[in-house]
Amino acid sequence: MGDGPVTRAAGAKLIWAGAGVVSLAGVLLIGFGINGMLEDGEPEPDTAAAAGPQAVKATGLPSLDVPLDKVAKPMKAARPTAVYIPSIGVSAPLMELGLDAAGAIQNPPFDPPNLAGWYRYGAVPGGRGAAVITGHLDTKNGPAVFASLKNVKRGEQVQVLRADRSVAVFVVDRVEHTPKRSFPAKKVYGKINYPGLRLVTCGGTFDRQAHSYRDNTIVFAHLAAPYYPKS
Repeated sequence: MGDGPVTRAAGAKLIWAGAGVVSLAGVLLIGFGINGMLEDGEPEPDTAAAAGPQAVKATGLPSLDVPLDKVAKPMKAARPTAVYIPSIGVSAPLMELGLDAAGAIQNPPFDPPNLAGWYRYGAVPGGRGAAVITGHLDTKNGPAVFASLKNVKRGEQVQVLRADRSVAVFVVDRVEHTPKRSFPAKKVYGKINYPGLRLVTCGGTFDRQAHSYRDNTIVFAHLAAPYYPKS
């Protein structure tokens, strides 16, 4: 566990589609290795196979029919505030994640469980480059925000709401399951010349001796359509 530098989201209030406010004041962030090896809490019996977390009700989000092979031009920079994955019922506020004193990427806190984090030293979702969003698979008390991430399919949408009220609509290219010992850091964090998104959580079986899952689930997606609400 490491406190790391204070992120921009610490002490701030994040609003998800008008559905509620999450206060992150005084949060102690939990770090994971720079290679992206998320460390989730040990699950209680049977919780690893439980249904996903309750989603916050989302309103006013677009349902766009976008071609799978279409890659949109980069959007202007705007801070991401929430992520929505319609196919698995994810509707979660986003906080900003930085690096801790050891150079490891911070994790979102375990509480509240329906909270994901955007790595602020990577690309902004919708901008050129690989934007990275992480979230826990579960906690000791049950499923967390990305409990069902492994069920996402190619061609499905991931929507990221941004501070300027725009929505970056991504389409999933593929889902990979990789052992943590061979985490594909270059594929996740490396430079790309188009607006991309990577969602990362734990996966595979739980190693009770190491108190960690053995694998990662990684979703790769590209920006398919920017959405700007009518004023």
